[in-house]
Amino acid sequence: MAQKFESLSMAWRDDFEPLKVTAHLRTGVVADQWMPLDAVLLYQVARNRLGVQMATTPGGDPGAEDLTMPLLKIHNTEPDWYYACSWAQPQPWWISEGQDHWNKRFDSQFADLVDFGKRRGKVIIEQGRYKAYHMPIFYRVAMKIDWYCVGDREAIHQLLSCVTHLGKKRSQGWGRVIAWEVESWTQDWSIWRDGKLTRGVPGRDVAGKGAFNLLHYGLRPSYYRPHNQMLIAIPDGT
Repeated sequence: MAQKFESLSMAWRDDFEPLKVTAHLRTGVVADQWMPLDAVLLYQVARNRLGVQMATTPGGDPGAEDLTMPLLKIHNTEPDWYYACSWAQPQPWWISEGQDHWNKRFDSQFADLVDFGKRRGKVIIEQGRYKAYHMPIFYRVAMKIDWYCVGDREAIHQLLSCVTHLGKKRSQGWGRVIAWEVESWTQDWSIWRDGKLTRGVPGRDVAGKGAFNLLHYGLRPSYYRPHNQMLIAIPDGT
């Protein structure tokens, strides 16, 4: 472990070790193919510290920079730091991908219950409060998803025990997790596996190691925040 990261600045604790984390799925997941585990863990860490948050402002972030994560931190003193935590490694690879829809439509049989303030009125479904929706969602299906990381096994297991769904549209049943497994692993595949990337990394970490696909994407959670996004090298096949 020390040999692999000897050229990188790290935040290491004695209880860190290479781990394999597995989510066994009951339903498809509405998400991109990467599904970073460190983002899931950051949400749970913030929830444990700050409590349940019913709403956030657009682009809001609950002080993520000073939250302590149970993961090894790479380049911890540099602007392009990130966690030793792979992106999703579904096994078998995504069985299928598909499209579904979610719908919202006013039931016209209840139109007489709408209060128009003692005036004549009509329920308009083309716009406004009662606008009808037929919106597509794109999902991926796998029996299970694996991630590899370096961190505190017990802390990660405790955090994930409260995670029942992954991805978007969880309230509609998507991304249902049957069970989690967190086990010690013999090798560190959090960043590299057999010479291939398992997560996105800054360009300096792949210099001299061949050609890689580049993408402007988040390097660490929260992935949607502009200051966490940059041009990074991403795994093959994505």
